[in-house]
Amino acid sequence: MNCVLTIAVGDKYERLGELTHPTMAAYAHRIGAEFVVINQSVCSTPHWEKFQIYDLLNKYHRIIYVDTDIIIRDDTPDLFEMVPESQIGLFNEARFVSGGREMSIVESCKAYDQTLRSWNGKYYNTGVMVISRRHKHLFKKPEKEVFNFYEQGYLNVILAKTLETAGNELSVYELPHHFNRMTCMDCLTGEERFASYMIHYAGYPNLDFILGLIPQDIAHWAATGPDYDFQRHILVDAQGGLGDQVCAEPAIRFLKENVYPDDDITVVTHFPMLFKHLDVPVFSHGEFQRKNDTPYYHVLTLPGPDTIMWRTVSNLLSHTVDFTSMALMKRILPTNNKQIQLRLQNRLAAISEVVSVIGITDLSKMILVHAGRHWESKTFPVSWWQSAVDGLQKAGFTVCLIGQDDATRGVVNVVAREGMYDTRNLLSLEGLIVLIEAAWMVVSNDSAPIHLAGAFDNEIVLIPTCKHPDHILPWRNGSQTYKASALYKKLMSDEYSSQPTELYGVLADKTVGEFEDYLPESDAVIDYVKSRSSKMGVE
Repeated sequence: MNCVLTIAVGDKYERLGELTHPTMAAYAHRIGAEFVVINQSVCSTPHWEKFQIYDLLNKYHRIIYVDTDIIIRDDTPDLFEMVPESQIGLFNEARFVSGGREMSIVESCKAYDQTLRSWNGKYYNTGVMVISRRHKHLFKKPEKEVFNFYEQGYLNVILAKTLETAGNELSVYELPHHFNRMTCMDCLTGEERFASYMIHYAGYPNLDFILGLIPQDIAHWAATGPDYDFQRHILVDAQGGLGDQVCAEPAIRFLKENVYPDDDITVVTHFPMLFKHLDVPVFSHGEFQRKNDTPYYHVLTLPGPDTIMWRTVSNLLSHTVDFTSMALMKRILPTNNKQIQLRLQNRLAAISEVVSVIGITDLSKMILVHAGRHWESKTFPVSWWQSAVDGLQKAGFTVCLIGQDDATRGVVNVVAREGMYDTRNLLSLEGLIVLIEAAWMVVSNDSAPIHLAGAFDNEIVLIPTCKHPDHILPWRNGSQTYKASALYKKLMSDEYSSQPTELYGVLADKTVGEFEDYLPESDAVIDYVKSRSSKMGVE
């Protein structure tokens, strides 16, 4: 004979049991087991009453133990069928809680004079257990009751000790979190608690809160069954500058179309227009209000230096599209999915804005020059840029200066000669995008316009210094060399320490040596533009 067992000792647990026990009794009936409630106390707290399992295993062949603060959905599978009789079924909560449970193990070893040769880092929640008679020895009550997550610390130490000494005689069947769903899963899955078979209310604020919530949750299950189809909630937080967030577009699009096509995805960003075409809610940073009682899987497109992602994958030594896709999905996108897509919602207004600033409608033969200012290593001498734009104009090309200044980045102060167009600080992002799309060529260092141009079919000339061009140039038509080239002598990235044993990380913001060691001669840039104009038939 088998049973489903719970404990309800004292008024608090009896009140809980009035709500939760009917779901347990129904489950026991459905799987052909007896439903048993321990309501007599022999220990200091109800948690230690679990050691009555030791004697109950004389009567019952197998036991599913369930804490009284758990409700069970009416389609929950039979755990006796799922968990082999030779194994004890438990949920390893250490994978999902901050800091694991190492201190609980350490303190319990001290309290019970136990020594573990090694510990595998697993720490099992005892709110749901699938137990057979062969596990009886684990539930022999210790002489003293030492509080350490109540009885959980002790049981984990005894289990670890047994696993260490018993060889193949004992093993654990790790229950999925759906059979012991706690609040620690919210931020890791973005999954509604109702998507689980068993909801465990451990960690909720107080008894009155739980007593009010459980009837609502049971009613919600009743209203959503028998399919129990619930969306995940994914909050994508686009980080970094404009170029970084432009490079996040392919990954967010792939996430929406291929990974979570039917789920609730929300994007927060500094530049909402970049993602409006993705058919997901998009908010500016600070504007989004989370829905009450809704779990969100909150993921950053550009995890910072304090994260494991940053410490294991170098943003400097990888493409931002790749870095972003790894951050969001732990994967690299297929090459054909890496191309950036940009779509303006009010295209006519953006075109009108550009025409009002420039004064002409034919932009197709313009060369846009963005003399980017950001890190010291990416901020070229103004004299180099001036020589380049003057040389382009002298060679007969129509030069248009672009860029927008803010506190930390922008453009260096190149002089706009007579006959040049100067749109710096005059265009909105939408206007800049229209201009880039229409122009024949974009010339810049590692900056946002290079990435924006990746959404279109124009020529790109990149002048890299601190990052390899393979980690900057956008993918178009399945290639990074389509109508694109990088001009440089050598790269500062070759001078940085990038050994995996480097303790202080790879820094790229400072100049190594002199710029003249890295930058191509401005005449080389002009000659390249001439060669491309001849090939493309641009006069």
